[in-house]
Amino acid sequence: MNCRCCAPNGLDKIFDPRIARREAKAYLKKGLDQPGRAIADAIKEHGIAGASVLEIGGGAGGLHLELLKAGASRAVDLDLSPAYLEAARQNAEQLGFKDLVEHRLHNIAEDADGVAEADVVVMNRVVCCYPHMERLVRPAAERARRLLALTFPREAWWVRVGLRMMNAGLWLTRSDFRTYLHPPQAIFDVVAANGLSPIHQSFSGVWQIVIFRRSV
Repeated sequence: MNCRCCAPNGLDKIFDPRIARREAKAYLKKGLDQPGRAIADAIKEHGIAGASVLEIGGGAGGLHLELLKAGASRAVDLDLSPAYLEAARQNAEQLGFKDLVEHRLHNIAEDADGVAEADVVVMNRVVCCYPHMERLVRPAAERARRLLALTFPREAWWVRVGLRMMNAGLWLTRSDFRTYLHPPQAIFDVVAANGLSPIHQSFSGVWQIVIFRRSV
């Protein structure tokens, strides 16, 4: 099996064409959801004009497309769901950004060397979908020339209970997919070990949003 693009945890099956089409249509009709708007606004506050963007787990493409609208020069969209990649391609084409986005089926946790650096690296609601946090966050941090933007579940008892209930439901339906509440401090430690420091922190519902900047 080619581990550069294989999806662990049943991720490619849970995010299927039906889900991808629904999210793509929702973005075109209403724009980003509230957590997506929050992370986009936080990134834009620290400058996006002319920047290259790497989005890991780009979903239907809304976030990197909003950054392109705000002045980013180009974007690379990595995903483990073929359905999401197709939805993101269609959204990019419809909005006139087809030539500015490269869409790739690629697992950066298994093949980091195959991914180039970018000025801004984004992982929005991705860390909680992957069982091996360090193997995912480390290469993302290494490839962020200037900014790294992450959203992940906040550490709260009610979030923990909710994720346990969600995973129980997934188990009952015989899905291989699970969600993970990785300790936020462990995430911060991995990022710090790669030369970035937090410059923005906020919350949106269950999500913690953090922007890190590379030390000069």
